[in-house]
Amino acid sequence: MDLNDSILLVNKRIRNLSPYHLEPEVTAVKLNQNENPYDLPAGIKEEIAEFCRKRPFNRYPNFVPDDLKAALAGYSGVPAEGIIVGNGSNEMLLVLLLALSGQGGNVILCQPTFTVYGLLATGLGAIERTVPLTGGLAFDVSRICETAERFPRSLMVLCSPNNPTGCFLTEADIRAILAVHTGMLVLDQAYVEFGGYSAIPLLTSNPNLIITRTFSKAFSGAGLRLGYMLGTPDMVAHINKIKLPYNINFFSEHVAQVLLGHLDVVAARVKELAARRDSLLSFLRTMPLDAVFDSAANFMIFSCGRKNELFAFLKQKGILVRDVSHYPMLENCLRVNVGSADETAVFEEAVRDFFKVRAA
Repeated sequence: MDLNDSILLVNKRIRNLSPYHLEPEVTAVKLNQNENPYDLPAGIKEEIAEFCRKRPFNRYPNFVPDDLKAALAGYSGVPAEGIIVGNGSNEMLLVLLLALSGQGGNVILCQPTFTVYGLLATGLGAIERTVPLTGGLAFDVSRICETAERFPRSLMVLCSPNNPTGCFLTEADIRAILAVHTGMLVLDQAYVEFGGYSAIPLLTSNPNLIITRTFSKAFSGAGLRLGYMLGTPDMVAHINKIKLPYNINFFSEHVAQVLLGHLDVVAARVKELAARRDSLLSFLRTMPLDAVFDSAANFMIFSCGRKNELFAFLKQKGILVRDVSHYPMLENCLRVNVGSADETAVFEEAVRDFFKVRAA
């Protein structure tokens, strides 16, 4: 069999997909991946290192990370039986789609949103039913509800705060959707520590609601690749059947437990970054941009008619932001995440310089 024939053995749905991709570029000021700009404090790292020195590497991690689940239960208020931990919240989303969306099933997504949702849904043979955001890049709750009624018992995946736009669903919004939706609602709340409404209080009265969260953002743990899902114990028991065994390594498991023991550090950083986000939004609104959009996350998007020029100018200055103009409705848009105070100052100065040069 030659190569061309072997490629035809790949599922046609997969062959027709474009992969999720980010060019691995290194710059002095990296503001393109919604990362927390702060590394873990040295004392916490030393605590982790001591554990690793003593822990045998030739033994598997815990089959069920009970201690971590207990710590997450204390943090979230959800019983440990309603929690699954995974290799990033992306793994949790894949497992949920495997369990909840059958071949030819409907998956309701709002667009623009995180690209991986659509990739996974299409790869698994589901049919994407798209609800566009409003012209102001807010959730159109009435259209979401109409779509839920048109496609009953479908899987709905919503991101709140939404990536890449930063908009979020209120408690009233989520209640309105759950009132008419007869399928499962998976709510990706990877950025919720920075703002927006946490839907955890709605879990007990809505068994068709599942929430996914992560350690990548507020907890400064992007390198851990650790996420988790929250739901009713009965639903979680079924989802658990197709979760891969030993899906998280002992290092990530332990670091997450340590971080949950230092919530004061996490909370202080989140408060600081949320305040800097609001300040950065105010700054951008003083610039001659086409539009600057509100955000409840640790990032924001803005529209600039000279988007390509501005992106290149920032990169020349050693500042990397994210070009999101390939998303639907985001023509001419760039996304920037909130960095440290120094990084933010460098970014703001560069944006001022760009418009000063262009105005001259």
